[in-house]
Formats: sequence, structure tokens, C-alpha cells
Amino acid sequence: NYIANQIDFSFLNNSYQVYSGGAPYFNPGVNVMTRFGTLDLFEDYRVTGGFRFSGNFDSNEYLLSVENLKGTFDKQLIFHRQAFFSVDDSSYFKTHTHNIYLSFAKPITPVLALKGTFSYRNDRHVYLATDMASLGYENFSQQWAGLKGEVIYDNTRKRTINIYYGTRFKIFGEYFKELTRKKSDMFVVGVDFRRYTRIHRELIWANRFAASSSFGPTKLVYYLGGVDNWMGYLFNKYPMFDNTIPVNPNNNYGFQTLATNMRGFTQNARNGNNFALFNSEIRWPFIRYFAGHPLRSNFLNSLQVVGFGDVGTAWTGATPWSGKNAYDSETLTNGPVTVTLDSNRDPIVAGFGAGARAQLF
Repeated sequence: NYIANQIDFSFLNNSYQVYSGGAPYFNPGVNVMTRFGTLDLFEDYRVTGGFRFSGNFDSNEYLLSVENLKGTFDKQLIFHRQAFFSVDDSSYFKTHTHNIYLSFAKPITPVLALKGTFSYRNDRHVYLATDMASLGYENFSQQWAGLKGEVIYDNTRKRTINIYYGTRFKIFGEYFKELTRKKSDMFVVGVDFRRYTRIHRELIWANRFAASSSFGPTKLVYYLGGVDNWMGYLFNKYPMFDNTIPVNPNNNYGFQTLATNMRGFTQNARNGNNFALFNSEIRWPFIRYFAGHPLRSNFLNSLQVVGFGDVGTAWTGATPWSGKNAYDSETLTNGPVTVTLDSNRDPIVAGFGAGARAQLF
């Protein structure tokens, strides 16, 4: 059906990363990504897959999906493998994550569907020896079972590259349980709502609201800031992550993920087990707009001027102002003297600006 090769800066599958308590969010850097798909004549069965070769040759990623679209439910089985480096307070290790997903989707109308997913996850942590003590550390594994339910609505129509008309949203809930440990339950709920309003021809106003919360004995930490598919990794090892913003040590975080897009801020501008984010954009493919018809050049067709505004927050506690955020205060110690300062960080951050988008090659 298709084969696609591209240079990319994103993951093949954005599953939650293991939270180690010390390392920042692992960004994939520059990748060579290959995806392929095949289907039968009547499009009842579909096989898709892909692999991502990273620039450091150590954090490669693989994915294989098999779909059966016959019958009352659309059925899908996915295998996903990912590896990345991480650190904790005393050790340096590599994590191998294997995920298996089994999904059942029920279309209610042409634009509305219900979806349920069962998942199994194995995280294997391999200690890397940096001294005689770490040479003797034994590797360990974590096994998780999960259940996810989704309500999906999508009546959008694609006019051209990155230009849509209509509304789409997803409401979801997740439950995770570590199989080898008691009181490890993690619950996640969230919503992602997007509205594309046509102003005139291909000139549109795009708005997005996203929010999520995790709770239970184990939680998910959200790092607010940055954008998807960011190239910043090319210029420094962790230029996209703000290590000066602390994470609440009193929360038992099991996993970490990003809350994007929050342009003008690095990852971890704010953090917590809750986040809310609003994005608004004016997208104007001005060359195609004035031409009045599709052009033969893909670059000219896709060239857009974008004006945007983002506002968002990530927090711990009942509200962003509950005083339970780790970034609300800063502790300084000098000998026997310890001083706790109000860091004067507003939980809500916002920015606006303009830019351009285009598809090359």
C-alpha cells in the first residue's frame, strides 16, 4: 500500500516513559524513520509497521500492527519496542520497553466511535557499570497491565496540508496496574478538543483545548513546554528540558510524558500530575490563497504564515494555586542555615508569536 522514509525528530509511538526521578524527558533526536503498509483487495485486513533508527544507534524503535476490520468491531493488535538511556540518583541504565496492545473499536456513526484497549507492558532496566559497585547491580523488570477507553469524534475534512474544516475530539480514561507490586494502581483521564473554523477559502482559525489528570497510588508527571517533533536536540544534549524546575518528590510518579504545544518555553517549564492547555492559531496558506487554485509545487501549496497564542499550566494538588507545586518554593542551604524562598513562579504560562510552516521534499 505504501512505503515512507523520512528524517524525523519524533517517536514512532508516543507511549509513556518510565520516570526515574533523575533524568529529564528522553528526546529521540535525529532519526531515520521507515514506515510501510499492506492491505488485502477488499481492505478488510491491514498490516502496518515501521522502525526508527536513532542517530546514537542505541535508542532504536520498532512497531508492527495487524488489523481486522471485518465484523461488528474493528480489531487491532500492536507490538511496540523502544529503548532509551536514563539515570537515577546513583546509577546510569538503559531501559527496554515492550508494549502489546489489543484494541476493539465500534463505529457508532461515520464520525463517532467507541474504542477499548487492553495493554501489557514490560520495562527492563539494565544497569550500566560506571564503577565496581554498579558492576554488581542486578537488572530488574517491571510488568504493567492496562485498560483504556475512548470516545472519538471526527467530522473534519482535509482541504490541503495542515488545513482542516470541522471538529474533532477525544475523551479517554486509562487504568494501569503493576503486576508484581501491590498498591501501584494509576488512573488517567483526559480530553483533547479541536475546532477548525473556516474564515475565507483556505484561511482558517484553529483552536485546541487539552487537559489531563492522573491520580492513585502511582501517578503520571506531565512536563509542560516545547513542541512536537522539535529539532533542538541537534544543538545540545538536553537544550529542550529545564532542569532548574523541581519535580515534587512527595508524589509517587511511575511514568512521565509531555504536555505540548507550549511555544516559547522549554520542556518542564511547569510540571505536575495535572495539566491544561489552550492553543489558538490563524493558518494562512497565502500563495495558494492568492493563486486561487492548487499549484504543482508541493512546497508552494503547503507554505503557510501562522499567528499563534498558547496558554497552559501543569500543577500538583486540587488547583494550580494550591501551594503543593514543587516549583512554588526554593530551598537554599549554606552550612547550618537553611532558607526557603517563595520562588514567585506563576503556575500559568502564556506566549504568542508568528511563524511559517512548509513541507520540504
